[in-house]
Amino acid sequence: MSITPLKKVFADTTGKTNHYDEYKVDLSDSPIVMNLFPGTTGQSAVSDVIIDSNKKGSNIQGSITNFTIGTGNSLVNKFLEVYTIITDVATDSNLTSLDFSLTGGIAPYRYKMERTVQEQGDSAAYKITIFFTDFS
Repeated sequence: MSITPLKKVFADTTGKTNHYDEYKVDLSDSPIVMNLFPGTTGQSAVSDVIIDSNKKGSNIQGSITNFTIGTGNSLVNKFLEVYTIITDVATDSNLTSLDFSLTGGIAPYRYKMERTVQEQGDSAAYKITIFFTDFS
């Protein structure tokens, strides 16, 4: 199995930029929708979206909005992995952040992470892993 370029950057990723959780879905054809927003103005981002080793999106630039990743019945017992590199290009702050959300399951889900980089132009690597479970 080959490693994606974004995965290679994650060797130095800290706990505050790694997140693992589960998301409860029902066994229906209801779409599960993902949103991903890199922080404030002055941050650029590139992301890979993977479901059980199958790429749903590769090198997606910027925000990801209303991205349907599957249905409840197609995602149960599978993993979603989102790899994002955020580069700080703002002159007023070195704080990077990532706001992640899912809808379509039993309840809306949202998680936000932040990391300060050393200086303008530096990048932070973020990884989100979600395991989809059947709520019944």
